[in-house]
Amino acid sequence: MAKTKMANQDSDRKRGKRMKEAVDAVRKGGSIRGTAKRFNVCRTSLDRRLKNNLHPFIKQGQKPFLDLFEEDKVSQWLREMASRGIGLTPSQLRDFVADYLKQRSMTMPNGNKRPSHGWYVRFMRRHPELKRRKESLREGARAYVTADDAEKWFASYDKFMGEIGIRHEPEKLFNMDESGFDFGGKGEFVLAPTKELMKGNPPRLTGNKKERLTAAFCISAAGALIPPFLIYPEPKPINATFLDNAFPGTEIQYTKKGWMDSATFLLFLRHLDRHILSDRPVVLLIDSVSSHMSVDIFQFAKEKNIELYRLLPNSTHFLQPLDNGVFGGLKKSWNTVLRRRLQEDPGAKTTKLVFAELLNKAINGIDMKRAAVSAFRATGTFPINKNRHGPEIFATARSFEQEVGLPERSPQKTSAQEAMEVFSSVLSTPVRAHYNKRMLEGCDVETSPSFATYRRLHMRAFGPIIEANAVTNSQSTAADITKARKLGEKEKKAKAKYMAAKGRETCKLCKRTHPKTSSEAVDWIACDVCNGWFHVLCVGNIQITVMEEFVCIFCKK
Repeated sequence: MAKTKMANQDSDRKRGKRMKEAVDAVRKGGSIRGTAKRFNVCRTSLDRRLKNNLHPFIKQGQKPFLDLFEEDKVSQWLREMASRGIGLTPSQLRDFVADYLKQRSMTMPNGNKRPSHGWYVRFMRRHPELKRRKESLREGARAYVTADDAEKWFASYDKFMGEIGIRHEPEKLFNMDESGFDFGGKGEFVLAPTKELMKGNPPRLTGNKKERLTAAFCISAAGALIPPFLIYPEPKPINATFLDNAFPGTEIQYTKKGWMDSATFLLFLRHLDRHILSDRPVVLLIDSVSSHMSVDIFQFAKEKNIELYRLLPNSTHFLQPLDNGVFGGLKKSWNTVLRRRLQEDPGAKTTKLVFAELLNKAINGIDMKRAAVSAFRATGTFPINKNRHGPEIFATARSFEQEVGLPERSPQKTSAQEAMEVFSSVLSTPVRAHYNKRMLEGCDVETSPSFATYRRLHMRAFGPIIEANAVTNSQSTAADITKARKLGEKEKKAKAKYMAAKGRETCKLCKRTHPKTSSEAVDWIACDVCNGWFHVLCVGNIQITVMEEFVCIFCKK
């Protein structure tokens, strides 16, 4: 049953996606019959969606309590929040929708105040552009790096590489960074008995997970690997040999805590100097760690014609080649080496005595040259390409800027602003300008429920528009506001007098206050272009909400 259900879900997603592509193609000028045949969708279904402005994913049966166009706005907001580093979990999404309904005095068909998990499953089925994914943790400081910061760094970096004349020599560009390797490894998915046959998760034999050693790696943009530089914690053993079967040229140094410090980094530069070409200068890209900065370090580098160039602070997650193409594959290979060793000899212990040998096996388990060249290309450091990083890299920086429509911390204000953004997006620009002008003047549009909704949402989200303009617009004076109020009152009285003489509004289509076909109270709908009012029965008794756009037949012509 589960397989059949999953197949149906995938089929629904594919049909909805094809229908959406077909609707977009027709709106761009394609024919309905030819487009339906090209995208393999029903011609009458495509025609109905276009004529009635229906959502491409709409199906027969009970309608969702959120309009599908509203769901599209929620989906767009979820994707934006995820790109900014403040994505919502499934539970938080249901809380948001519950608050969204509460602020609008809406209830679900079953009377619940909060959507169920089943609604979440159906919501995800209707929106294949969303997927439940695990976040990658990013330090808060990295979130402040903006596109302008990166552009300035690339401009300076490009100028520097041109000045020393190695812009097109990858063998003279290096990147160095340290990484820790633990002795425990990581658990993986394995073939094991079911939970009915075996309680708990299957175990795995590991080494000491609390013990780890640091290794400094250095690669060139041409794919060359400098022998690893290992850092062990003190004390230094007297007779022990740790370099048996190690990568040729590997060196070991000892520090108090087993980490890189200024003195050790100076020793690494000496190690680098022994293994690189004599044709200088060369450039070494380093991060902004304090252990890499001292007078002795820069003096030695200058003597050896090694140019140290710092990466943009807090940008190693997208600028450091080792972090973006080498360490990931190397750690997977390291975990595989540990697993195989324990499978071959369950009693074997992973210690400092065999660390260099196992690290050499992990290095040989990946194509280091290909990984290094791809890493430099992916970061844009060689060939130099500032356009390698799209806006999604800097999306988290926008979380700290004030932007229109960005939800605030307060749940009530968040839902109000989100509702205002959704409602405003379906109104044309002249209509929004007209509504804002009427709110500024302090008058009302009695016959327009659309304006009443707009004004109510604006008051909840941003407060009175007059007070906001009085604070933010320096050109608006007290005299201007008083004059606007008087004009608004005058217009209000004139309109009231006109409506009293006329009796009530007439339909722009049938020219009557009440349709001939019905003697009961009828619903009205306004055109979003000309603001003319029509009987719903006269325009075809269509089903449309205030969130959708309605254009009358006169404006369509």
